[in-house]
Amino acid sequence: MRCMFVNGARLKAPASCAHCGNQIGTSYVREIATRIVFCDFRCYSAAVEMSLRMLGYRTPTPSARTRRS
Repeated sequence: MRCMFVNGARLKAPASCAHCGNQIGTSYVREIATRIVFCDFRCYSAAVEMSLRMLGYRTPTPSARTRRS
């Protein structure tokens, strides 16, 4: 998933975070493909992780990473 961080800009209409429901301020995260807005990157990453779990994918853990020699 790809997103962009918007800083110092307001949306034209009042909006709330797609994950937690907080009011969107002057900085927010927008998912590029769907244009869904989140109040910060933590909400965005939590929403992505939750959607991947619902689809049956496992998110990689730090111990699951392998080293390349």
